Amino acid sequence: MDLPHKGILQSPALTQYIYGTSVYPREHEQLKKIWEATIVKYGNLAETTVPVDEGRFLSLFMEILNPKRMLEIGVFTGYSLFSTALAMPNDGLLTAIDISRDHYEVGLPYIKDAGLAHKINFIESPATPALNQLLLATTNHDEKLFDFAFVDANKTSYNNTTSC
Repeated sequence: MDLPHKGILQSPALTQYIYGTSVYPREHEQLKKIWEATIVKYGNLAETTVPVDEGRFLSLFMEILNPKRMLEIGVFTGYSLFSTALAMPNDGLLTAIDISRDHYEVGLPYIKDAGLAHKINFIESPATPALNQLLLATTNHDEKLFDFAFVDANKTSYNNTTSC
C-alpha cells in the first residue's frame, strides 16, 4: 500500500522503517482499517488525513492530558478522531465538526466496532456556525467548553469530493 508523502519524512524507506517499528505495532486494528478504507475510497486524497505517526502522537498526547471534553474541527474519515477518542476516558465526550458526513461515514463502522461511538458527538456543519451554536447553548460563559481542541480543517483539496 502506498504511503502518503505528507510530513517531514521525505524518504519513503525511512518513513516505512519508522512506521513499521514505532507506529504500526501499536496501532489499533480498527484504526488501520480506517486508514485502508480512506486510501481505497479517496486514493491520493488520503494525504488530506492525519498521517499515522501524527495519529499516534495525538493518542499519546491525549493519554497525558486526559481531557474529558474535546473538540475536533475537520474530521474527514475519522482517523484522527479515532486516535483521540481511543485515548480519552470512557466518560469523555469528543465534539467533532466537519462539513461532510459522507467522509465521516467511511470511518464510522470502524469507530463503532471499536466501541468508541458513544464518545463522539458529530456535527455536520462549517465550523464557525457550529461553534457559535455551542457557545449560545452554554449557560455558564465563564466555564470552558473543552479541555482540548484539535483543528485540522480548511482542506480545500477535499471540499469538492462529496460526489466521490
